Amino acid sequence: MQKEIDIEARRRFLGTLALSAGSAAFLGGANAAEPAGQGRAAAAVSTGVSQPAPLSQVAGKTAYITGGNTGIGLGIARALANAGMNVVMGYIQEDQVAPALKLFKPGQNVTAMRHDVTDRDGWVKLLADINAKYGNLHLLVNNAGIKTLRKASEVDAKGWDAAVGVNFTGIYNGCAVCIPHFKAHGQGAHIVTTSSMGGMLPGVTAGVYTATKFAAVGIMEALRMELLDTSIGTSVFCPGGVSTDNIISADPAAGTAPLMMDPLEAGERVLNGVRNNDLFIFSHPEFKPGMQERFDAILASVPQESFPEARAKAQTRVLTAPPYAPELAHRKQTRKSYRG
Repeated sequence: MQKEIDIEARRRFLGTLALSAGSAAFLGGANAAEPAGQGRAAAAVSTGVSQPAPLSQVAGKTAYITGGNTGIGLGIARALANAGMNVVMGYIQEDQVAPALKLFKPGQNVTAMRHDVTDRDGWVKLLADINAKYGNLHLLVNNAGIKTLRKASEVDAKGWDAAVGVNFTGIYNGCAVCIPHFKAHGQGAHIVTTSSMGGMLPGVTAGVYTATKFAAVGIMEALRMELLDTSIGTSVFCPGGVSTDNIISADPAAGTAPLMMDPLEAGERVLNGVRNNDLFIFSHPEFKPGMQERFDAILASVPQESFPEARAKAQTRVLTAPPYAPELAHRKQTRKSYRG
């Protein structure tokens, strides 16, 4: 009962962050009302085979987290260090490094490296520095981001370019440098990108942030399909409210009840997703009704008229098999919770 009350309270609180109903996924499939051909087309593009987890064992492996010295990135870094990984935290602001390092336990292999994710030459140097210190890199966490909470209809070009440069192009920059390295060492690797529930549900007054976070989800879904036959796993993390240095973590009316997730818990959920090679990592169940509403709106908008079988077959040749059926099968398997 207490858990249900806490979730309901957190839902009301998060509602004040102006996230409207929705989701950014498409789940296809046949049902009794479908015209002939639709069910067959959906089945033709989904194999149902999920990729084995390339990084199920993380101890002794090396991870790099962009924006790893504060907020969610720091929570992820702490969780990975607790699991025995060598952890490199990327940072921009020097004054945030010392406070972050104090949160790690004695004996943990943690270092901080200054790094701008928009600097492509800097990515090459960073990877070389990591290799020199720890050997091969195994886990890339694209976490750095900026909260440009501006309407897409009102933002100026400078604000738009800054948000896209960090929140989206920065992801590409990291993947472009690290994927060839992961393929070369062949020891098993994983890429996690931090998106947001804003990458699933449109923010009413945060169109710029929403657009870049939807893009972050899209690139990870694309990489899931492209890297299916490699030893590189992929995940997109879409958290709800997590306590960071710019977000209030308690309900003032309640006095003490925390309504924002602790960053370490968020990090533990990411670690669990890496170990299981989960494509989607979510943290806040209270957003499920909104996600369902968006799914339903998308499916309700699909034309219901029948179509030629030849066209259905042609479409399956054009579209790459989506990762959703394998992920559904994968999610039905028995697993440990993020707390072990």
